[in-house]
Amino acid sequence: MVKIGRKEVMFGEPTYVIAEIGINHNGDMKIAKQLVDIAAKAGCDSAKFQTFKETELNFKNLTYPEFTEIKKYCDSKNIQFLSTPHSISAIDFLANLVPAYKLASPFITNDYFVKRVRMKNKPIIASTGSVSHENKRATYLEVNHFLQFINNHIVILYCISKYPCYNFDVDDFVKFVDYYSRYPVGISCHYPGIDFSVDAVKNGACMVEKHITLDDDFDCPDKKVSLNPDKLNELVTTIKSIDRGEL
Repeated sequence: MVKIGRKEVMFGEPTYVIAEIGINHNGDMKIAKQLVDIAAKAGCDSAKFQTFKETELNFKNLTYPEFTEIKKYCDSKNIQFLSTPHSISAIDFLANLVPAYKLASPFITNDYFVKRVRMKNKPIIASTGSVSHENKRATYLEVNHFLQFINNHIVILYCISKYPCYNFDVDDFVKFVDYYSRYPVGISCHYPGIDFSVDAVKNGACMVEKHITLDDDFDCPDKKVSLNPDKLNELVTTIKSIDRGEL
């Protein structure tokens, strides 16, 4: 079991749903807050962002003070603030804002980065998509190496880093869940729509992470894999029905 804020993440508990805002706010605080509103209204457990160095200027980003404001805004909406650090300085900055660290797939093979996160003594949510799903042995070897550096307070997310990804192998996901059964296992879903996220919950996922956007016409970096508000509501409603044993 992993506790994130007030929520327990484990098989048998209600599925933890992360609304992945990421950088879909385009560096605009107004849009960022609108996306938090959408996530909170849908009943998601957390609204997650991505935090880079403040000096990162190759795309529109939020500043550290703006992330502090967003965290307070999430609190006011009764939704958990999470963010993925993309630098050592971001790890240190987020230490006082997040109840858990979310690691992006490329960083689970960076031993120094992982050790720095571990020093903060917080639960970890880790995606595994940077390792090849065409080479299953490589995937498991990389994840097992990563697990040597952390404690047991971790959620492992099955993930394929293709934007979008159209093929979900249910049998492969079930094997992944079984292999890492000592940990809560979820999915970071880059598949269009909600069907594959729903299939994952039906087959043991304790957590679902899904990108969101303002609407289907809104131009943002992860548009192709993001849910509009109506589809997000549908996803959360369906997951809750599965949790209650109705589906």
